[in-house]
Amino acid sequence: MQLVFSWFADAGAWPEHPGTDCAVLDQEVVGPLRLLDHVETMLGLGRPDIAAVRRIAVHRQKIEATGPERFWSKSFAVDPWSTARELLRWRDELIEAGWKAGVGSERSRLADLGAAETSGPVLPLGLADRLRTAIEGLNGSPPLSTLEIGLVDDRSLLPAGWRSLLCALEDAGASVHQMPVPEPESVAGDLGLLASGAKNIGLSGDGTLVLLSADTEISAVEALSAWLAADSEANRNLTFVLGKDTDLLDHALARCGLPRFGVSEPSPHRALLQVLPLAFSLAWEPPDPNRLLDFLLLPTSPLPHLVARTLAKVVAKNPGVGGDEWAKAWDEIATDVPEGADPVGHAAKVATWRPFLEPTRHDPKVGIPRLEARAIADRVSQWATKRATMEDDGLMATLAVISADLSAAVDATGLDRLDRVLIERMIEEALSNGVPDPSAVAEASPWRAVRHPGGVWGTAGTVVWWNFADAGETSAFARWNEAELAALAAAGCPPDDPDLELRRLAAAWERPLRHARDRILLVRPSVVAGVETKAHPLWHSLVARAPDVGDKVTFRAEEFFSSGSVSFAGRAVSRLATAVATPPATRRDWTTRPDAVHPRPTESASSLETMLTCPLRWTLQYAGGLRPGLRQSLPEAGKLLGLIAHRVAEEAFRPGPPPAPEEVEAYAGRRLPELLPQMAATLLLPEFAAELSAAKAAIPSALGDLARFLHADGLTIVGVETEFSEPDTLSPGFGVSGRIDMRATTLAGRPVVIDLKWYRTDSYVRRDLKLGTAIQVGVYGRHVSDPSVDARVGYFMLRQSRFLTTDPGGAGVMVEGPSAKDTWDKVAASFGAVVADMGTGRIRSAVEHRRLKDHEKYDDPYLLAPPRCVYCEFAGICGEE
Repeated sequence: MQLVFSWFADAGAWPEHPGTDCAVLDQEVVGPLRLLDHVETMLGLGRPDIAAVRRIAVHRQKIEATGPERFWSKSFAVDPWSTARELLRWRDELIEAGWKAGVGSERSRLADLGAAETSGPVLPLGLADRLRTAIEGLNGSPPLSTLEIGLVDDRSLLPAGWRSLLCALEDAGASVHQMPVPEPESVAGDLGLLASGAKNIGLSGDGTLVLLSADTEISAVEALSAWLAADSEANRNLTFVLGKDTDLLDHALARCGLPRFGVSEPSPHRALLQVLPLAFSLAWEPPDPNRLLDFLLLPTSPLPHLVARTLAKVVAKNPGVGGDEWAKAWDEIATDVPEGADPVGHAAKVATWRPFLEPTRHDPKVGIPRLEARAIADRVSQWATKRATMEDDGLMATLAVISADLSAAVDATGLDRLDRVLIERMIEEALSNGVPDPSAVAEASPWRAVRHPGGVWGTAGTVVWWNFADAGETSAFARWNEAELAALAAAGCPPDDPDLELRRLAAAWERPLRHARDRILLVRPSVVAGVETKAHPLWHSLVARAPDVGDKVTFRAEEFFSSGSVSFAGRAVSRLATAVATPPATRRDWTTRPDAVHPRPTESASSLETMLTCPLRWTLQYAGGLRPGLRQSLPEAGKLLGLIAHRVAEEAFRPGPPPAPEEVEAYAGRRLPELLPQMAATLLLPEFAAELSAAKAAIPSALGDLARFLHADGLTIVGVETEFSEPDTLSPGFGVSGRIDMRATTLAGRPVVIDLKWYRTDSYVRRDLKLGTAIQVGVYGRHVSDPSVDARVGYFMLRQSRFLTTDPGGAGVMVEGPSAKDTWDKVAASFGAVVADMGTGRIRSAVEHRRLKDHEKYDDPYLLAPPRCVYCEFAGICGEE
C-alpha cells in the first residue's frame, strides 16, 4: 500500500491520489485521521469515537475525585465544566506526547494531573489515547514491509505524537520518506519569483499572480463567477482552495450555469438541532413563552405541523402553559382523529407529544434530577432515530446521536441534579461540532477543490484561492513553565514548541505558490457576512518579498459594475449594462380593480379604527390577510398586564350587585399567581421582575377601585365580556360585532358600558373623547342603547383608577366632547366615504398625515383620525420607512 501523508489532507487533497492514472488501487492521500484509521485497522484496534461531551463529563468526575487543594480548585469551584474541559485538553496534549501518570510528579501541576488520571472512573479514550495505543500496538506487530508512506509536510514540523507514530511504523518495517518539494524556478513570471522566497523582488504584473479585491463578498462572487463563465473549457485546469463555505458563491455560479461547490461550514445552529436545547428550555421555571413558541414554530419538530401551529396560536394569544385555552386546544387535538386513523393509535401519539411541551419544570438554580434530564435527551434521541430510519435523513441521524451522547454525558456526571448553567454548557458542547447544511450538495465539475491550502501537495495548473483572508489559524498556547518542560523532557515526553504549529501552517500556506504552474488567483472580499476581514498571513509574507505587490497584482472587483469589458487573470469578461430601476415613491392613493376590496359583513371596533384612519392598512391586514408571524405576535408586557386584569375582572365580577372591593382585591391577589404561568408567563422572566412586582400590587388595587366606582355610581352588573353582533348598522349589508368588557345599569335602568383600559397614561383616551374619535365609545353606545335611552359609555382606566366619559351624568370624570351618539354618526359617515372610495378602486394610505403630532389640527375630508403609523407593520409599503 502506498500512502501520501499530508497533515491537511483530511479536508481534501489535490492530487486526489499518488498515481498517474484516473484511478488507482492501494494508493491514497491521507491526513492524520485517515492514517490512524489505517493503522488501527491493520492492528485490529478499531473502536467507535466517544463524544467530547461524554469525556468531559467523566473527566469532571475524576477532577472532583482528586479532592481539594489542587491548582485548579478555585476555577473548578466557579465553573466546573469549563475547568474540566480545559484540563482535559491539557491531559490529551500530554498523552499525545507520551506522558503517563507519575511522570514529572515532583512538579505540582503535573502531579495534580497525574492524580486526576488515577482517580475516579475510567476516562473514555480520545484521539490522543488512540494514537498512543496504536504506537504501542506497532511494537511487536507483524512486519509492514509492503507499506510505503510519503510525507508532504517536513517531518520535523509534525506534532511529537505523530512523529512517534511514523517512527513506530518504520520500526515495524514500513518505508517512510520525505517527498521532494518542487523548485520554484520551473515557474516563470511573478509567480515563480514570489515562490522562490527571495526579497526585494521587482514584479512585472504579468498576470501569473492576481489579487481579486472586493469591497463585499457579493462583489467577489459576481466577479469570480463571471471570470469562470468567460472560458469554461479552461476551467478543467483549475484547483480551488476554499477558505470558507461557498453558499453565496454557489448561487452566483448557478446563475452562470456553472456547477456548485456545495461546501458548507458545520454549524450548531441548524434548525433541526435546536429541538434538543429547546426541549430542555421548557423544563425550567418559570415557563418561557418565547422558547415554547420557538419550539412550536420549528420547521421540523416532534409535533406534526398542524398540531404545533394550533398550539402556537394559543401561546401567541395567551403566552403560557396550562390555561383554559391551552387545555381546550389539547382536547381538540385529542379528539381530532385523522380520517382512517386508529383512535387508539392517535391517542398514543398525543401521549408522546405532550411530554415535549409539558415536562416537569424545575428551579434553574436547584437543577433538574439526572434521570429527568436523561429522559428529555432520550426522548429527542428516540424521536430522531425513528424519523431517520423512516426517511433516511442524515441530519436526523446526527441529532439522534448527539442526543444519545448528551444522555450518556448527563449520566456520566454522577450528579443527583444538574443546574441550568451546567445543562446549557453540556448542550453547547454536544452541538459544538455542528453539521453542514444538508441542502449544500456538490455538483459534478471540471475543477477540483480542497478546503485548506495545505491540501495542494502536487502539480496544479491554475489555483484559485477563494476567501483569501485570515482564517484565525494561530500557534498553540504556551501552557508549561520551564521547570515542567524540563521534567517532561527528562522523562522523554516533551510537548511540542508552541511555534511548531505556526511553522507548519506557514509551510502549508506556501504550497499553492509552489505547486501552481500557470497562475494563482487570490480572491479577497473586505467584508464577509457584515464582518471586516483581515489580510491573510501569506499576503504579509508576499509584501515582505515584493513591497509593490499590491500595486502590481490587484484587480478591483467593482470594475465589473462600471465597465462593459474587463480583462484579468488571463481572461476577458464582457458585461451587459442594465437599466437602473427607481424604487416606488411614497404615494397617497393606491389603485385596485373596482369593487375588488370591500368591507366584511361585520367589522369590530378595532378593525373600524384601522379602516377609518388608514384604509391601506385595513386593506393589507384584513382584505389581504397580511399579518405578522406568530413569533412576532407575543404581546408586550403592558398588554399582558391588561389581559391578566381583564381575565381577573371577568372572574371577579358577576351579573348582579357588584362585589365588595375588599373581596375583589383578595380574589385578585390569590388568582394572579395562578394565571401568570398560564397566560402571561413572559412576565415571570427575570427581565420583567420590576413590572411584575408593581403589577401584583396594582392589579388588585385597580380592580378594587373598579368595584368602588360601581358602588358609588349605584350600578348593577348585567354582564362581563359579553359578545354582540348586529347586521346592517353601518350601512345595508355591513354591521358590527364585538365584545364588551362590562355592561351595567343604573338604578333608573339606564344602560352603562365600561371599557377597561390598562394604559400608562390616560392622555390619549382623553384626547380621543374630546375630539370624538373614540370609536369604541360610538360603537358600544350605538349597539347597547335602545330607541328611548342612550347608553352611558366610557373608559375605566385601571392604572389611574378613574372612569372617563363625555356623559355628564353619574360618577367619574367628565371630558368635554361629543356624545357617544355623535361619535357614532361620525363613524358611520366616515365608513360610507371610505366604502365609496373602495368601490371605485381607490385605497387611501393617509400618508400625508403621518407626521401630524397635534390631533386637534387634523383635517381630512372623511378619514376619522390620523393614522397610527408607529404601530403599523406596513410602513415599508406605504413609504413611511
